[in-house]
Amino acid sequence: MRALIAIAIATTLGGCLAPLNVDTVELAWERCELPSAALDRANQCSAVIGFEGTSPERRAAALVVRGTLRSAAGDYVRALADLGRALRLDRNNAQIYVERGAIYMARGVYENALRDFDHALALQPGFRPALERRAEVMQMQVGAYQRELVALDEYLLSSPGDAELLNSRCWLRAVNNDNLDLALADCDASLSAAPNDANVHDSRGLVQFKRGDYAASLADYEAAVRIEPERGHFLYGRGLARVALGQTAEGEADLVRAEVLEPGIVEDYASYNIVMPAPKPPPLEAD
Repeated sequence: MRALIAIAIATTLGGCLAPLNVDTVELAWERCELPSAALDRANQCSAVIGFEGTSPERRAAALVVRGTLRSAAGDYVRALADLGRALRLDRNNAQIYVERGAIYMARGVYENALRDFDHALALQPGFRPALERRAEVMQMQVGAYQRELVALDEYLLSSPGDAELLNSRCWLRAVNNDNLDLALADCDASLSAAPNDANVHDSRGLVQFKRGDYAASLADYEAAVRIEPERGHFLYGRGLARVALGQTAEGEADLVRAEVLEPGIVEDYASYNIVMPAPKPPPLEAD
C-alpha cells in the first residue's frame, strides 16, 4: 500500500494531474520532515503546502522546513517569503523567528537578526537555539563594528578635517555605545567644519541622549528639524528627547509624525541600542 502511495506522490510531483489525498499527503509530510535529498524534501513540503486539506499548523511547519532548505541553498528571498507565510499562520512559534533571524545573520542584517532572536526568547524564555544564535550575532556585530572603525580611523589619518568622515565615526560610536566622549568630540569637530549639517546635529543628538544630557540632545534635534522639517528621523529623535524631559504630549506627537513620514523608523531606532530613561515625575503642586 505504501509503495502505491509513494508512486502516487511521485506522479503528482512529476507534474501529472493525479491529486494528493489524505493518505498520500501524510506520506509527503513524513518525507518533508525526515532528512533526505534537499530537492526531494522541498518537493514533498511543497505538496503538503499546496494540498487544500492541510491544516494551518502543518502548512506552517512545512513552510518552515522548505524555507530552511531554501536558506541552506542560498535562496534567501524565497526562504524569507516562506517564513513570512509561516508567521502569518503561526505568529507565536519561536522557531520561525529563529530561522528567519538566521537568514538575516547570513545576509549581515544583524539588527533584524537580533530582533527576531529577542522575539523568540520573549515567546519562549531560555530557548537554546535563540540564545546561541543571539550570542553568535552579537559577536559578528562586534567584529563588523571594529572593522568599520579601523577603516574610518585610517581614512581620517589622511583627511583629518573631513566633516563627513568625522560624522560617520561619531555615529558609528554612538550606535554601538562605544566611548561616547570620543563620539561627541568627533561630532563637535564635524560641526565646526560644517555647522549647518542636519545629519551631524542628528548624530550629536543621539550621543547626547545616550550620555543622559537630554536638554542638549533636544537642542541638537531641534537644530536638525529646523534645517529639514520633514525628516522623520530627526523628528523621532526630538520626540525621544522631549519624552525624556517630561514633555510627553509634544514628544509623542513627534513620534507619531515621524512614523508617518518614514514608515519603519521605530524599528530603525530600536537598532540603535537606546535605553529610555524612567518617566520624569510631574512637578509637585504647591499647597
